[in-house]
Amino acid sequence: MGTRFRLFVQPPFEDARSSPEVVEVSSPAGSLAAGPADNRMFVVEPVGKTGPYGVNRGPLGTPYMFLPPWTGKILEPATPDERGNFDYLRPSVPGFEAAHVFGCVRFTLDVWERYLGQPLTWHFRDHYDRLEISILPRWNNAQYGYGFLEVGSQFEKDGRILPFSLDFDVIAHEVGHAIIFSVLGVPRPGTEYPEYLGFQEAFSDCVSLIAAMHFPSVIDNVLAETRGNLHRANRLSRFSEFSPHRQIRSANNKRTMREFARGWKDEHELSQPLTGAIFDILLDIFHESLVARGLISRAVENLADIAEVDPAAEASVQHAFDRAFALNSDGFVEALLDARDIAGTYLAETLWALAPDFLDYGDVAETMLAIDRQESGGQFAGIITGNFKQRAIGKLHAGAHLKGGEHRSHVHSARILLPMDHLDLPKMSYRERVLLSRSGIGQ
Repeated sequence: MGTRFRLFVQPPFEDARSSPEVVEVSSPAGSLAAGPADNRMFVVEPVGKTGPYGVNRGPLGTPYMFLPPWTGKILEPATPDERGNFDYLRPSVPGFEAAHVFGCVRFTLDVWERYLGQPLTWHFRDHYDRLEISILPRWNNAQYGYGFLEVGSQFEKDGRILPFSLDFDVIAHEVGHAIIFSVLGVPRPGTEYPEYLGFQEAFSDCVSLIAAMHFPSVIDNVLAETRGNLHRANRLSRFSEFSPHRQIRSANNKRTMREFARGWKDEHELSQPLTGAIFDILLDIFHESLVARGLISRAVENLADIAEVDPAAEASVQHAFDRAFALNSDGFVEALLDARDIAGTYLAETLWALAPDFLDYGDVAETMLAIDRQESGGQFAGIITGNFKQRAIGKLHAGAHLKGGEHRSHVHSARILLPMDHLDLPKMSYRERVLLSRSGIGQ
């Protein structure tokens, strides 16, 4: 038996009707300590930690590196019940947020370790045995970096504070970065193409999307909302509205590399052609599975493709899906789960086969085609080629990094810091070190 948690699929501040669902993760019953914590990761809620990990400024303005572990005071950790579970904790109760963020990380790892074929080995293993998961309520972002995953909050103009620790998408997205760094690795200096940064965001969005599709309620709600016509706007294609960058990162988008050939400002926007192509591949595989099962005809599938560019066909497509779904809703569920697992497997195998140096989206497309030949004998080659070609992926590449998006970019963020990077920073005076020590900020 595993360990039970209560997880929000949709955060309560995004959907007032949302309630946490009881899930069982792979951690054996009774194996988790207070925190929650195990031999791979642990949660802390620091007291007095005013800033995130990364390069911060000392009391006199000198930059210094701040990395785990946090050795200062912490709030009382979440404790398991007598059977080792955490699902007894309810929202607004002390310890629930800590249990929730741990449960989200473990749930996402469970999903993706199955696709990867093995447990994830942290990319920071040379310096840390475990991932430190920190909750910083007064910080307006979330990030994964060398030895840590930190989640803050979204601050609303009306004074509300919306904790990312309750947002599955934000947490799963950061786990996506952990997977990339641990499997793909970090480009060597001078070999990082802009599209590596976009790949980081696109793949992490897909990690969140595929993980969310492992909640039965997500599959049920999406199909009830669309009757299988997933090109309609639905919760599957929308990532968290309350993301660290206050945007809706839509998987169901029409963006192409033509928009970025002359330059780009933000890798989150740069990621959208790749995210959109992968989402469309998933949907097209779903349609092929429906046709193979005899749930929709080839004519309906072709009409659905037409409806993507011709709104006049949308009503006919929806009517056909409505009728087909009413006849065999369970078949639609099975087809969508199959498409989910094919997409997850292809993404994981693609990640294993890629190299970080000089990575661009064309490499992703070519590698996924090779994976398809290996896995299915090229069954989905037309789908993969067509969707990447439609986005001009492999034909056009991102131009120079333009000014204007620095505040949202991770180009120089804590995500890419390594402990040795402190050697590149100026030395702090003895007086400033004493002041920093007394402040408790850099504990």
